[in-house]
Amino acid sequence: MIITERTASDAELDKVLDIIRKGALSPEGREAISIDKLSKDKDIIDKRAERIALYISLLGGEAPDVFPPVEDLFEYADETHADFSGEDIHRAGEFLHSYISMLHFLRKDEDIHEEDRILSEDILSSLDSEGNVREDHPRLLPLIKKRDEIRNERMRFSASFISSHRASVQQSEPLYRNERVVIPIRSDQKSTIDCFVSGSSSSGNTLFAEPFELVALNNEAVIAEECIRLEKLRIIHDLSERIRFLMPVMRKMLEEVIDFDFHYAFALWAKREKAVHPEIGKNLRLCRARHPLLGANAVPIDISIPENVNAIVLSGANAGGKTVTMKTVMLLSLLNQLCGYITASDGSVLPLFSTFFSDIGDNQSILDAASTFSSHMKNIASIARKADKSSLVILDELGSGTDPGEGAALSRAILSYFSDHTALTLVTSHYPEVKSYAYSDERMMNASMEFDEKSGLPTYRVLEGIPGDSHAIITAKRSGMPREITDMAAAALQGGEESAGRIIRALISKERTLDRKITESQILKRKLEKLEKDISERESKLNALENELRKDGIREINEYLRESRRNLEKLVMEVKTGTLTKEKTRKVKAFADSIEKKIEEEEDLLDEEEAIPDDSPLSSGDEVECGKAKTPGKVISVNKDRILVLLDNGLKLTLPRAMVWKRQTKKNDKGTFQFSSSAKKAQYTMDVRGLTLQETIERLDDQMEAALLDGLSSFSIIHGYGDGILSKGVHDYLRKRREVKDYRFALPEDGGMGKTYVELF
Repeated sequence: MIITERTASDAELDKVLDIIRKGALSPEGREAISIDKLSKDKDIIDKRAERIALYISLLGGEAPDVFPPVEDLFEYADETHADFSGEDIHRAGEFLHSYISMLHFLRKDEDIHEEDRILSEDILSSLDSEGNVREDHPRLLPLIKKRDEIRNERMRFSASFISSHRASVQQSEPLYRNERVVIPIRSDQKSTIDCFVSGSSSSGNTLFAEPFELVALNNEAVIAEECIRLEKLRIIHDLSERIRFLMPVMRKMLEEVIDFDFHYAFALWAKREKAVHPEIGKNLRLCRARHPLLGANAVPIDISIPENVNAIVLSGANAGGKTVTMKTVMLLSLLNQLCGYITASDGSVLPLFSTFFSDIGDNQSILDAASTFSSHMKNIASIARKADKSSLVILDELGSGTDPGEGAALSRAILSYFSDHTALTLVTSHYPEVKSYAYSDERMMNASMEFDEKSGLPTYRVLEGIPGDSHAIITAKRSGMPREITDMAAAALQGGEESAGRIIRALISKERTLDRKITESQILKRKLEKLEKDISERESKLNALENELRKDGIREINEYLRESRRNLEKLVMEVKTGTLTKEKTRKVKAFADSIEKKIEEEEDLLDEEEAIPDDSPLSSGDEVECGKAKTPGKVISVNKDRILVLLDNGLKLTLPRAMVWKRQTKKNDKGTFQFSSSAKKAQYTMDVRGLTLQETIERLDDQMEAALLDGLSSFSIIHGYGDGILSKGVHDYLRKRREVKDYRFALPEDGGMGKTYVELF
């Protein structure tokens, strides 16, 4: 894939990518969004578009968290075996936390490793954002308590000493010097106090003394503070070792994050811009294409280029949108080969190009003594040497800046060359000779930007197959040119040019009529396609319902056959034992009669009119009738096409939507419903300590059912620390329950890893 920096700049791809990068969640992901990802492989483009479409469907829920930079952590781990800093460890914890949130977003909770979750929680609960060990860390609390006790004892002693030696002390409060408490005493009273003097004031009148008992307390306080400091270092070391052990896994995680971030950022952009995935084809067709940088000011353009056309001559008024149209074609082609999404409507088709080249704007260089024309020619010459049959080339104002005759001749030659050597070339030109030349060659096509002569303003609509006038005189008038000048120019255009203008206007009128008829045909076609789709969907639903009912019938028949087989075996045993009696004969006859009656019932059911499925929406608490027997019940929860129902007899079943009908309340029915359940009352806090894992799971089954019936959105489970079997079993159970929205260990002050919070949908 070849694209020059100038082409990326001309197409303004760099500006669009800057906008897209703002949606990335990691610095490494932002770097991955670059022109280096351009591809001409259809499979790669389709896979990217498929991933982006999936992420778009997931947007709207809880967004994944931002990732901190972690590349330098890998470099540090490779270069040294020293402990990571607290700040680096905290970044690693944030990265793991964000990685888990990414898996939540992707609905891949089964891929979350409990060890990663625990390490992330341990780090974030142990360190603050600056990497300092939190004071409420469980390993620090007893040490801090001991230090505070010593400090309190030290202050009590100091206050008592000052109170009992008022004549000797200089002030009523002790002082802090070098993390030690000292008592300021008068220098002339030193001999009256047994103490250690650690310093004096600048005047020498005050001595900073530590009575020997205070010396011991100060030493104990310093030792206690040092124990806290050492324990913090041990906590940092332990976390550092755990991070270092996880480094190989985190490298793989980062690769996943970069890949995710690339598609996620494009998904945000595509959803915001209402972008679509175009079809890949040999011809180019853009429907309501918009340049993404223009925002609400963008005028959608439609352009269709037949497969046999290799060059387009785009003409029309200055400031009429020619250059923007070419840039839009180039930019959307690049975006398609980068992410598979473009800012256009459905029905758009784009080819795949191997290289992209452009010549737009004035690249004149004073230092190189190059004129505008020379600069264009150097760039076009370079493009001619590099372009191939899979290249897209756009050339703005081809042949301008020199003698009109020579410029037109050169433009025709360049146009012919690129028609032979590129997949598609778009040029803008005001030369009539170039427009005429495009008519004479079947590889080329004229197109123009529509101009409203009544208002004197461009409409920015592309007219295919029709060359456009420059409308220079009208533009000059609108720009404030003196009337005398514009009148003289208009007089000079009498004759052939005016006649050509009339021909063009007639062609435009015919084109509009044809376009209107085509639009009407397209509307009718879309209506027919929608009707066909609706019929197909309805047929699929009916087939699915038929299959479900057939399966239900087979289950009932199988159950009946099993029961009949048991009864038959019992009768055979009775007949075999003893003598044949009238009672035994009666039982055999009754069994045969029951078989015949069952057959008659099934035949009657086949003759009955099939039940019409109920498509009305259901929600929790609705009264319903279930199955062929129309057994009454009440809806507990709805999950897509599966309904969890609690029947009046206390039985709880999950049924297909087609087997559940909403009960119709009669006019004389006040809507009362006697509802009873064997489910226990939901608990806000469950204590399962001392129970086996099997007993705990049974308790959890009752709790989940009760919570759903009571409308409880969250509760907690106290399972204790133990050897971890109970907590792991509880988490495995919660992970498999679809009613569970989230679960996590409690905060340290609320039980930590001995307690689990549960949140329900």
